[in-house]
Amino acid sequence: MKVAFVTYNSVGRNLSSGWHGTPDRRALVLQNTKGEAWAVNPDNPLRSADGDYGPSRARRTEEIDRLWGQLQEHLPELDHLVVYVGTGGSDRAVELASQLPASKVTFVGCDCNMGHKVQLLRRYGFSNDQTVMSECGGIQTMGELFESFMVSGTVPALQLA
Repeated sequence: MKVAFVTYNSVGRNLSSGWHGTPDRRALVLQNTKGEAWAVNPDNPLRSADGDYGPSRARRTEEIDRLWGQLQEHLPELDHLVVYVGTGGSDRAVELASQLPASKVTFVGCDCNMGHKVQLLRRYGFSNDQTVMSECGGIQTMGELFESFMVSGTVPALQLA
């Protein structure tokens, strides 16, 4: 099975981008490698002009587009996609993920701006049961899902909402 994990933050801590695993269990990690993290963090002194913590939504969208460009060549061989949808990057991430059959996508996201995320998923033909709830930023949860896949060979069908 081949699964891609895509996030404009990072997948866990200290995990390199690229392919991981064995011939029968392969994971493609596409993540922000610039050291930027976008998450609600009241201790973060950096606040962008749009009111979010960390760099602006425009920069998040640019990062999503960059990562999706890397993902494009691998889409035909993937069995599943796990994608993080944060409060400021969810629109573009869901729009791009809609190129795949709904059965091949799992979304990871925090509860920030949840009403908007639910409407967005519905607009593109996805449902809430394809969503794994996470902490803001999704870094730990994406890492746990990656580790679980590497051990079990499957993407956990978690519904924590």
